[in-house]
Amino acid sequence: MKVNVIKNESKELVLEFETSDFSIPDLIAGELLKNEDVEFAGVAKDHPETGKPTLNIKTGKRKAQDTLEKALDDLDGEFEDLKAQLSKAK
Repeated sequence: MKVNVIKNESKELVLEFETSDFSIPDLIAGELLKNEDVEFAGVAKDHPETGKPTLNIKTGKRKAQDTLEKALDDLDGEFEDLKAQLSKAK
């Protein structure tokens, strides 16, 4: 999935996803909101049929990009745990 960086400032990051599906941006936003330094994390779309989702992140003290990378690492760990549980269930 291709992602375009719309805005990359120290405390604010806006990413545009080259898809019409909200699933991944919503998943990332949900993980970001678990971090107490995140002041805002949300997904927006200009138009329901033609727009691309944008993920908006605003942080307090830490860099927004570092916070995003941590959230992605945390999600990766959760999926690894899920895969391990499912492989035991076979």
